[in-house]
Amino acid sequence: MEKGIPPLRLLGLVKEKIFYGWWIVVLGSLINAVGLGILYSSFTVFFLPLKRDFAVSSAAISLLYGAARLEGGFEGPIVGHFIDRFGPRALILIGSTMAGVGLILLSTVHSYWSFFFIYIFIVSLGSNAGFYHPTSTAVNNWFIRQRGIAFSCLSASLYVGGMIMAPILSYIILNFSWRAGAITAGLIILAVSLPAGRYIHRSPEFLGLHPDGKPPRENPPLATQLHRPGTSSLDFTVRAALKTMHYWILMVAISLRLFVTVALNTHFIPILVWRGMDEITGAFLVSLFAFSTIITSLAMGWMGDRWKKSFLCGLGVVPTIVAMIGLIFSQATSVLYFFPIALAVTMGTAPLNWALIGDFFGRQSYATIRGFMGVGYGLATFISPIYAGWSFDLTGSYTPALLTLTVILAITALLFAFLRPPSLPAGKKTVSPR
Repeated sequence: MEKGIPPLRLLGLVKEKIFYGWWIVVLGSLINAVGLGILYSSFTVFFLPLKRDFAVSSAAISLLYGAARLEGGFEGPIVGHFIDRFGPRALILIGSTMAGVGLILLSTVHSYWSFFFIYIFIVSLGSNAGFYHPTSTAVNNWFIRQRGIAFSCLSASLYVGGMIMAPILSYIILNFSWRAGAITAGLIILAVSLPAGRYIHRSPEFLGLHPDGKPPRENPPLATQLHRPGTSSLDFTVRAALKTMHYWILMVAISLRLFVTVALNTHFIPILVWRGMDEITGAFLVSLFAFSTIITSLAMGWMGDRWKKSFLCGLGVVPTIVAMIGLIFSQATSVLYFFPIALAVTMGTAPLNWALIGDFFGRQSYATIRGFMGVGYGLATFISPIYAGWSFDLTGSYTPALLTLTVILAITALLFAFLRPPSLPAGKKTVSPR
């Protein structure tokens, strides 16, 4: 449980014109920018140096990424339960400490399996518990009508961090060593996430406020609420959510989208090197990808508060389908520069994925409901980078993997296009917010 108010004269601060929920977005974005900006957007710069240093295959390095995602999936329901019970702040402080210290410890290892165990059981455990999961839960609790743009700001921050950190870490790794890069990354996470995490509060009600900064509008008819995601205060229990077909369709759609994007993100630079680009230029295309995703995330969030989020999620995967087909069948250099922009459009739909969970199932059990979804997408993201690495080791080409990912992303587009919000279980009424 959260106790007391941090030493910022917080009650005075929230009386100002700026709704404190936007400070939650800013602080959560800062935490994600350094945490996930390093461990998700920028960690591809470690791929080839680790492969060379440990003298292992692409599949072995991919196992690091896949195992981290698998762990996050099975960790999700437990972390979600703790977030719903104790609030996001505690998980942010614990998780970011583990991730930062773990990265520093990685610099001391000299074998692949030592790296594996520290990365999975300290760095990844902390990252999965301390970054996007608790910050997104806080944002979901603080916003209803403006949930799309709030989530998009949170997601865009990940790529702001990646845009800044990828060239910096690449420079440190290529000119010094990956160990120096790991130490730098760990210190940055500790220096930023711990102070920012202290001021994350679980809900506006904790401070005597309302979601979006205003009292709820006059309640519309129930049928209208059910068909206008983002304006409803309906809350599903975990059990009720799991009983709906909508939950499972949404979980499969998110899992398949992540199956593709995690594989492409993990192998981003190796794919470009396969197509003839050098590693340094590839690192700058990581920055182009990150910069483009900032724009697409904000644009998708703005549109998601005005139009149907699920349709936008389906439409947003089409450019990556086109880019992968181009990588397979075209030798034009322009395809290499279109790839990060297309992938950025698809990644821009990610905040809408997470906002849909809140739109469909409410605020009360958001972290736990999302945590159970993590089992599905954890399995998907465990398999996909390993499959891409194994396929390359076997064939010397990314063509088979890209063909598979293209088909999967086409299925994803169809699932999102036909997704509809659920109805309340029979006999249930609107649940009051916490």
